[in-house]
Amino acid sequence: MNMSGTGISRKPSGPSTRSSAQRASKSAQVNVEHSSVMAATADTPESWSDTEFKAYMVRSFNALNDKLDNYEVRINGLESAIATLESKQQEQEKTLGYQDSFVHDTQSLKHENLVLKRTKKQLEDTIETQAIHLERLEQYSRGFNLRIVGLPENDSEDTLENMKDIIEHKFQLPRDSIENAHRVGKKRDNPRHIICKFLRRPDRQVVLRRKREILKNEKYFITTDLTPRELELKKRAAPLMKRLFEEGKRPKFRAGKLYVNGVERSIDSQ
Repeated sequence: MNMSGTGISRKPSGPSTRSSAQRASKSAQVNVEHSSVMAATADTPESWSDTEFKAYMVRSFNALNDKLDNYEVRINGLESAIATLESKQQEQEKTLGYQDSFVHDTQSLKHENLVLKRTKKQLEDTIETQAIHLERLEQYSRGFNLRIVGLPENDSEDTLENMKDIIEHKFQLPRDSIENAHRVGKKRDNPRHIICKFLRRPDRQVVLRRKREILKNEKYFITTDLTPRELELKKRAAPLMKRLFEEGKRPKFRAGKLYVNGVERSIDSQ
């Protein structure tokens, strides 16, 4: 009997099509696949640069996602096969009586499906861990940056020199405080944002502390350079932060978390 779409077949009579040795081999294969995935996510050499390590983490993350998709396909196929076998079992019990070999096949598939689900859960946990590592790496890299929004733009500008002028004349910091500065995104009617990378974190913190006072009469402003995940979380927190400001409290968003009067608070709380 062949079951369409399941990849499972068995003879009309005789012993189960899956022997103990076959089940042991299948379980060993799952364990080997899991070990290879875990090996791919092992600690990288400390000598790697941030860019190399980030690229490695992205490759590992994508490989785990591909492996997870494969397991989901296999689990769906097994669940379909189990449903077919159970339906057949009910028909056989009504007409031919209880068949031990048929029940054995069903139980074997259920066990294999359980093993695959456990492996899938382990892969999901590994992916979540790697996503956290990638987010922390991105946060550290952007920890030297500030984002300038609304500064007028022209085709002949030298963005780096413009930012050095602002840092020197408005914040009284050395010109060499800035390592690099460039516009981001496609040109449009409004000025593009500027990403300004500082050579030293303390100089960046000086700008953050004094920006509100120094730029209060300017048409542009300076803010932190958030990761995509942090930006999404901040958008979710915006209504709550507005209400807290109106209540006279001091909400702050930092490193993907909301703090109210120095105490961490859930973004989704009311």
